Amino acid sequence: MSSSPTRRERIHLDGRTLEGGGQLVRIALALSTITGQPITIDHIRGNRTGKKGLKASHLAAIKYLADVSGSAVSGAEVGSSSLTYHPPPDAETCVRQRQEINIQLPTAGSISLVFQALYPYILHTGNCISDEEPEPQPVRVSITGGTNVSFSPSYDYISQVLVPNFARVGLPPIAVHLEKRGWATGPFSLGKVTFVIHPMDRSEESRYGLPPVDLDRYPRSKVTQIDVTVLAPDTLLFGGSDQHSERKKGKSPRSDDTFQHITIRQLIEYESMRMLRSRLRKIPSSVVRRANADSPAVRSHENDEIVPISLHTSERTHHRSHMYILIVAHTSNGFKLGRDALFGAHREDSQRKTGGRKGRPTDDRSVATELVEKCVDDFVNELYDPGLQSTSERRQPCVDEYMRDQLVIFEALGKSISKCETDGKGKEDERYYSLHTQTARWVCEQMLDVEW
Repeated sequence: MSSSPTRRERIHLDGRTLEGGGQLVRIALALSTITGQPITIDHIRGNRTGKKGLKASHLAAIKYLADVSGSAVSGAEVGSSSLTYHPPPDAETCVRQRQEINIQLPTAGSISLVFQALYPYILHTGNCISDEEPEPQPVRVSITGGTNVSFSPSYDYISQVLVPNFARVGLPPIAVHLEKRGWATGPFSLGKVTFVIHPMDRSEESRYGLPPVDLDRYPRSKVTQIDVTVLAPDTLLFGGSDQHSERKKGKSPRSDDTFQHITIRQLIEYESMRMLRSRLRKIPSSVVRRANADSPAVRSHENDEIVPISLHTSERTHHRSHMYILIVAHTSNGFKLGRDALFGAHREDSQRKTGGRKGRPTDDRSVATELVEKCVDDFVNELYDPGLQSTSERRQPCVDEYMRDQLVIFEALGKSISKCETDGKGKEDERYYSLHTQTARWVCEQMLDVEW
């Protein structure tokens, strides 16, 4: 490997590398601010179809990090395809972190992606003290924007999967509070989430003070419990708009109609449970810890559940486009595996290819059922993908595909100063790595000269 650049030598990153999206920008900004390493990023989000360049969520993170660190920035505007970020010479010294941070996006841009850009720096500086604050204090971060947005972690995924997994690998506790939901579809409204980040004890083993994060220590363990979250409107499926007209006229629906008198939310709840039970029966016993057939819970359940499945959250929304499902598996070694589905998100690519909505189901029943099928299929595939099974010594990561890339920057920052040789046994099978994970690793290699 080539020698690492000097601390003040500017690093040039091509924004089209690998995944070629906003994640590259967010990780590079965080590492630049922490290390004091100047960067220039060209062709920002160059692999994206449609609008490229910086988005409002990127600018919010850039503005905060530049302000708090005193960094100089050029190219920081919506749509910009090139950005130069130049931290001051003393950026690596301990600065007093703001205890209250408020960021407001003008649109329902992803709150979680802004947090992703800020969190490593807040963690790095959060244990600094001053004469006024002799003890490190929690940092409170409030972000206004979107909580359920395409191609980004939802509030629900953050609270049920990301935050518990961060704690499981040794990062300090985070409390996350939903003030209001904000959706990127339907009627315009902004949401708000508050994060309370507790300070950490600075590690002397790593250059940047973060605790070591070594996922090779944790095998993928068996699923012991499954939680389901459903967000959907209570619009009645029976009769659609015609039924609404009949109700306004004071007429009741006929009792002999074919369709059951249920709401969209009830349908999603029922279908999620039904499909999960059906699909889980086909998964090997090495993946799911099957319930004891003699236990009262199993004997009393008419569907003979393979593993306990619970409705974690069922929340009413107020627009037919506000539909969301999250399925979370609890594993025996304390990690959470999650997969979700958001109305419209999984169709955007196919819609661009076909040039419109032609051929897509539009009735609520079909849309809801399709969303459930997508979520359950992705979840089961996360648990067991026959095409990736191998007899090699390498193994599936202990976290899900989308959580895996979130941990890369902490693995890199927490690497021990003294390197030790490993024999490769028990390491992760990189075939499970998404383009996001590969991209995160590449950025860390360029900026920290780490070896994996």
